[in-house]
Amino acid sequence: MNTKVPRVAVLMGGPSDEHDVSMRSGAQVLAARAGATGVVVERDGTWRFGDESLGVGAALDRLKATADVVFIALHGPFGEDGTVQALLEAVKLPYTGSGVPGSALAMDKARAKLVYVARDLPTPVFVNVLRGAPWDAEQIEASVGFPCVVKPCANGSSFGVSFPKDRAALEAAVAGHVAAGREVVIESRVIGRELTCGVLEIDGDTVPMPVTEIRPNAKYDFFDYEAKYTPGATAEITPAEIPDALRDQVQVLAVRAHRSLGCRDFSRTDFMVHPERGPLLLETNTVPGLTQQSLFPQAAAAHGIPFERLVHILIDNALGRVA
Repeated sequence: MNTKVPRVAVLMGGPSDEHDVSMRSGAQVLAARAGATGVVVERDGTWRFGDESLGVGAALDRLKATADVVFIALHGPFGEDGTVQALLEAVKLPYTGSGVPGSALAMDKARAKLVYVARDLPTPVFVNVLRGAPWDAEQIEASVGFPCVVKPCANGSSFGVSFPKDRAALEAAVAGHVAAGREVVIESRVIGRELTCGVLEIDGDTVPMPVTEIRPNAKYDFFDYEAKYTPGATAEITPAEIPDALRDQVQVLAVRAHRSLGCRDFSRTDFMVHPERGPLLLETNTVPGLTQQSLFPQAAAAHGIPFERLVHILIDNALGRVA
């Protein structure tokens, strides 16, 4: 029997707006996994091993020589969109989380929503403004109405999200993203309870975690970056105090979203509960936050899985794909 303890490298940081959150997620993983090594991807794209900075090619060579498995704690573009996954596959290094197709698809909010619609997964009415394509604020207003939500297709932690209440604000919000070369999703804003549900693959089973209800305090208009990561800014109730039928519906939808997008290992899907349509899927995250304030670890703990075991499960899943 092979008793060798696998060498684990934890990728953290990254060039996205979520760099700081990723650093905190990575620190939590390192604290939970004795002997793991932290590898920081800097904002400029260099990779840091201790005090040594390397370019991508040399960094992959170093990883291949020093790690048996890579724990991806990178959030947002580069870390969650299939890019780093493809780099690791190129050098045949196993890694945690979704593969290239599932990562790329889930990160793209517009195309993920097209999958939701194709699989009869309920989601708010939405319009997608493609990069370089013409768009018209009046037509968007006719499709989604007000209030609405404007968000970049490929970002997380609520970066770049706004809530226009009239056409002038809508036009300004969309124009800002378009000018920056970003694709945009505009969807009807749902006023109601906000829920989230994680999914974890354990011993071959796809298991929904307890549902969490998110209640930002009165200071916050929505669950933005500050509300997410400021201790005490938001009431996060796990398990959510909701009817059993709603809980079951959300859990089924979270598992269906996970499978429909081709996710693996774990994911977390966010919902708003419409007063008539019920729970509507907003987006699915393939590398949910792993900080002390993050929702997925809270739900796993409520399911009886402490953080150390969660990390162990994810690493074992990755190693199992090459066994």
